Amino acid sequence: FFFRIARSAAFHRLHTSYSPRLSLTMVMRSLLTEDRSSLKIGSCCCGIPIALHYSYFLLLLIELAASARYLDAAFSLFMLTLYGPVLLLTIVLHELGHCWMTRKLGGDVGGIVLWPLGGFAMVGPTDCGTSGDFRVAIAGPLTHIPQMIFWVAMFAAFGGNFSQFSMSYYLAELSDSAASFFVVLSQTAFWTNLFILAFNLFVPAYPLDGGRCLAAYLIMRGYRMEKTALIVSVTAMVLSGGLLLFGMISFFFMHSPNGIYMALVS
Repeated sequence: FFFRIARSAAFHRLHTSYSPRLSLTMVMRSLLTEDRSSLKIGSCCCGIPIALHYSYFLLLLIELAASARYLDAAFSLFMLTLYGPVLLLTIVLHELGHCWMTRKLGGDVGGIVLWPLGGFAMVGPTDCGTSGDFRVAIAGPLTHIPQMIFWVAMFAAFGGNFSQFSMSYYLAELSDSAASFFVVLSQTAFWTNLFILAFNLFVPAYPLDGGRCLAAYLIMRGYRMEKTALIVSVTAMVLSGGLLLFGMISFFFMHSPNGIYMALVS
C-alpha cells in the first residue's frame, strides 16, 4: 500500500517536472503570500521571496530538549546557534543555488520555503528539459563548497588548531572563551555543510537532489517515466528506512543530538 503511494507520488512529481509550465510563477507566489502557516522573511537576492514555516521552531525545541540532558548552558546556546541562524543561512544559500540555476536556464522561480526538514525551492521546469533539471538539482549542493571554505577561514581567524579539526569536541571548549566557542562552531558548521552536501548529492532518494539527479539521468538514458518512478520510489523507501534506523541508533546509543534530526529527515 505505502509502496503504491510512493510510486504514484514520484510519478506525479516527475510528470509535472517535465511537463510544460502553466503560469507556475503566479501559483507559487500565491502559495507564499496566502499561506498563513509561514513567516514571510522577505525577498533577498534577485527578488526571490523566502518564507519560514512555523514548524521550523519545532526543530529548535527538539534540539534544545535533546541538549538539555547535558545540563550545560553553553552547549544549549551552541545548539541554538547552530540550528538557528547558521543552519538557516546554510539552507537559504543551498536553495538559492537551485533558484539561480533555474533562472539561468530560463525557468520560473516562485520562492523558497524553509521548514524543519530543510528547504524547498519552488521552481518550474527549465527550457533545457531533463538536462536542465539535472543541472538545477546539482546546483544546490555545490553551494556548500564556498560555505565550507568560509567556515575553514573562520576557524583559522578565531585561532583554531588544524591538528584538532574534527567532528568531535569537548563540552568544556564551549565555555572556555568566546573564541573557543566560535572555533567549535566553525568546525561544526564545516562538517554540517559537508554532511548536507554528501547527503543531498550522493543519497539517491527522491525528492532529495541526489534522487532528482538519478531520475534525470534515467530519463536521459531512455527509461520510461513509469519505470523511473518505480526505481526512485523503491530506492527512496529503502534509504529512508536505513536513515531512520541509523538516526535512532546515533541518538540513543551514540549520544549524538544530531541523530534525532536525521531520524526526522528520514
